[in-house]
Amino acid sequence: MPDGHMTQTTHSRTVQTRARTRRRPSTLFKAVNLGARMLSRVAPPVAARVLQRIFFTPQKNPMPEREVNWMKGAETWRVQFDEKRSLPLYAWGTGPTVLLVHGFSGRGSQMGAFIAPLLAAGYRVVIFDAPAHGDADGKQTALPEIAMAVLKVAEHLGPLSACIAHSIGTAATTIALTRGLDCERVVYIAPPEYMGVYLQKAAKMIGFSTAVVGRVRDSIEARYGMAFEAIRGTNLAPGMKVPALLIHDRKDTMVSIDDSRTLMRHWPGAMLVETEGLGHVRILRDTKVVAGAVEFVTGVAKP
Repeated sequence: MPDGHMTQTTHSRTVQTRARTRRRPSTLFKAVNLGARMLSRVAPPVAARVLQRIFFTPQKNPMPEREVNWMKGAETWRVQFDEKRSLPLYAWGTGPTVLLVHGFSGRGSQMGAFIAPLLAAGYRVVIFDAPAHGDADGKQTALPEIAMAVLKVAEHLGPLSACIAHSIGTAATTIALTRGLDCERVVYIAPPEYMGVYLQKAAKMIGFSTAVVGRVRDSIEARYGMAFEAIRGTNLAPGMKVPALLIHDRKDTMVSIDDSRTLMRHWPGAMLVETEGLGHVRILRDTKVVAGAVEFVTGVAKP
């Protein structure tokens, strides 16, 4: 009886501790949400600056061991992005060049599962960290800058046999294609169709008003000279002549698979492969996804 009583008490305390742990983020979130709603009402310009800063600031997480191993043996150097910032590049092998483009709050090493299969297929593989990501300079960035980074890197490398891009990296690659990126084919993994939706979702989740979203959108468009509507996938895709393979998981909670389905309908000849249970990031290291992407790059799988 005493042992059983102790076990039951310990279990009860554990449950209570877990319950308190679950409640803390909820309490913090409610406070942040309340603050954002109040700021939206009393000081919209300040609220807009705060939301824009959040939207522009990628999260940085430690590199897991698998990525450290993927990056071994890379030839490394840096390319100047602007007057103050440079980007790190990592390359392996020789042959036609395949550029790997990561997404927002990601880093080049996240694309590392593609390196060995592409090398085995006879390609040179190049990865870079976008502005404010990984070991690149800067603390903030946005889609237009990432598109510019793709162009800067490609200008340094020369014509590309293919780009394999993830998430916002796909939108950046599409913009780069409209601005002269020399690339024979693209593989897009979990591509967002319209970034305006994700600005709205982020604002709603935090608690900022629709009016504040409008201010941020106007500020971004003025800063980069790009209207959100002008760079959305459905507006750019019809003019694409580059073969495209889209890969998207049905359970992706970050970017809806509907984005890929919509993009496929507008991109001439594009193919869509739907996966199940891989989510938004784990899809990047799934062996079947990697093999399918490499087959498309080599021309084995054709649209």
